[in-house]
Amino acid sequence: MTISKIVKYFGLVAASSLLLGACGQENTTEDQTNTDNKSTEQIAGTTFPLTLDNYTASSEGAVFSEKEITYESSPKSIVANNQGTAELLIQLGLAEDIVGVAALYGEGDETVTEEFSSIPVLSEGYVGKELVVGTDPDIVVGRGQLFANAEWGTGTVEELNDLDIQTYIQATSTTGATFEDIYTDIDHLGKLFTVEEKAQQFSTDIKTRMDAIVAAIPDKQATLDYAYIFGAEGTDVNIYSGAADTYLNDALSYMDLENTFADVTGEISVEALLEADPDVLLLVNYTGGRDPKESLADLKANDALSSLTAIKEDRIYTIDYNQFWSYGYQILTGMEQLNTEMQSKN
Repeated sequence: MTISKIVKYFGLVAASSLLLGACGQENTTEDQTNTDNKSTEQIAGTTFPLTLDNYTASSEGAVFSEKEITYESSPKSIVANNQGTAELLIQLGLAEDIVGVAALYGEGDETVTEEFSSIPVLSEGYVGKELVVGTDPDIVVGRGQLFANAEWGTGTVEELNDLDIQTYIQATSTTGATFEDIYTDIDHLGKLFTVEEKAQQFSTDIKTRMDAIVAAIPDKQATLDYAYIFGAEGTDVNIYSGAADTYLNDALSYMDLENTFADVTGEISVEALLEADPDVLLLVNYTGGRDPKESLADLKANDALSSLTAIKEDRIYTIDYNQFWSYGYQILTGMEQLNTEMQSKN
């Protein structure tokens, strides 16, 4: 599986309609106020129509443009185009509204396992537009790069909109995103699905966890450079720049970790890796990929890499795909585990 096919993103789609009935009052002088023709509706603190700043993506899902989207009412049926998105929606109390999920590529969040198991799986890999549309959703929510006109894509934002399916692309999955964008997504989803109180509490929980991660970093620790490795077999090494994954890179900066190849696009050679000589290698484990223990053994046995600082100092750490590439809160679990492993070797 190539890196371009592994990196998936998050998108959201909404369209449905709720009406509030008329109200009136009656006494000796009849005075009724008809609310049937109200241009807005009030649900749990959110006023509809609701306009949010969101995105559209190019047909191949690689380039994002800002797009203002208006939702006429709160969606009642959701397709999550990846595992991490579904888990985020479950955290907001929306498990029963999810009519399909796809792209199950990593370790799930144990705290939502039961609810997640009740969601129909459209595809364990990427899901195409036909299956998505077949569920008749009000909205598709997920990573931006999956909103593509391709066999593995859900269809573009415009294609889905033409079918009366609206979209919400997760801000964290766009190029230029920072960790702060997780709060934007949670706030927007809370308003869109009228679960503002749950959203506010979950944002607070996330901030508390991140604060704890930062507090656990030793004062003496210098900033360490890292590189992503998407597998190794024999002398073949799959090095990934992560340049477009600014959400991940920014989150890891809270741990004083800096992506060596953050400004590099395209393929990265072994020679470039040797020249950069990062302090840390992050070996990615994803469903369908090679056993990371086997990749780790081959990395250590590769004579061409023996001069790397990360190998000499045994600083190769396995990270889970869903935790890091769901562009959601799961990255905190990955960071907590990574921090524990790193500190155990100091």
